Amino acid sequence: QNGTIRFGRDPGTSALDQNGTIRFGRDPGTSALDPNCRTHEVENLYVVDGSFFPSSGAVNPALTIMANALRVGDHILERLGARASGWLTARNGIAAGVTA
Repeated sequence: QNGTIRFGRDPGTSALDQNGTIRFGRDPGTSALDPNCRTHEVENLYVVDGSFFPSSGAVNPALTIMANALRVGDHILERLGARASGWLTARNGIAAGVTA
């Protein structure tokens, strides 16, 4: 209409998944988070939302964010020497969609 080209959905109804606001890696000089999503500078601060993703794919990242949160939770339990008895963990297959 009137020479207007529209791409995607109507801006009033579409949603965006914000990702990529915090870089992760092994080098504190080039990243804010380590590979377990723990901040390099604050020992007990973990970031388990979508900000550690370098970018977003074509689908909603919610399941990947949840799986990563379970993975990081397993890391925290292991770091504390705790056991995950009775809890959902990435290791028991819940994150992969396998029922126990």
